[in-house]
Amino acid sequence: MKLAAAFLLSWFLVGAWAKLMRGLGLGKRVREDGPQSHLKKSGTPSMAGVPMALAAAAVGFAGDANLLLLGGLFLLIGLLDDLLPHLAGRSLLAREKLALQLAFAFLFAYLVRDELGYFAAPWLDLLFATLLVAGFANAMNFTDGVDGLAASVGALLLLPFLKDPLAAAAIGALLGFLWHNAPPARVFMGDSGSEALGALVAGFWLLEGGGFWLFLAGALPLIELVSVVVQVAYFRYTGGERLLLMSPLHHHLELIGWSEAKIVFRFAALTAVLVAAASTLWGRL
Repeated sequence: MKLAAAFLLSWFLVGAWAKLMRGLGLGKRVREDGPQSHLKKSGTPSMAGVPMALAAAAVGFAGDANLLLLGGLFLLIGLLDDLLPHLAGRSLLAREKLALQLAFAFLFAYLVRDELGYFAAPWLDLLFATLLVAGFANAMNFTDGVDGLAASVGALLLLPFLKDPLAAAAIGALLGFLWHNAPPARVFMGDSGSEALGALVAGFWLLEGGGFWLFLAGALPLIELVSVVVQVAYFRYTGGERLLLMSPLHHHLELIGWSEAKIVFRFAALTAVLVAAASTLWGRL
């Protein structure tokens, strides 16, 4: 019931949000150095992470308060990154974003420190949880670059926790968003959505004892993150050469001829297999 309720509420709120953003002229600014096929998406309403979060929180309010806080804090980081180009004419610097991510991830890790128990030393638990949350928030942020990709992968990563009211509500909210994000997308989730989603996914896997298994289940978002890090490092090391045609990985796949739909379907299919494998090995299924 919660999944269905969140779906309907998100479907309504995201649709209304898209009209509001279009009226305010707060559309997505597409990178000119990105895939040329994406230039036509410039001006598409964004920041749908806000109505999605409202739908998920309204329906899943009975879920873990620390996870609600975590999602809300990372929503704020993403929202700041989404709004700065419109308000100040610049994006949030990478070091500024990382500092906020690490600070909020550490706060969450400290609040749930008694529920972790991955290592004998408590400080290692804090370090692991902080890095996993911040890292996966970035991983989902980089995965969000093709219509429907981040939401599809994120929903699959939350499926093992379907019995939790917040997880069920989050999945429903993602599905309601996907209704409007189906190609050609009428609205994007923005950093506000992708960062909150990544942090929430990591939070669930951590608190349920599956933090290590997220490296398997969430392998594709993590590969997207690694592809960016490796591309930048290789570019600097070689003085301008590129390992991939473009990073993150999904942009490279686009440039070698994969359609957006093919990328989404294949990433979703592989993630479903990886989530099932990780959940089985973990003993969740």
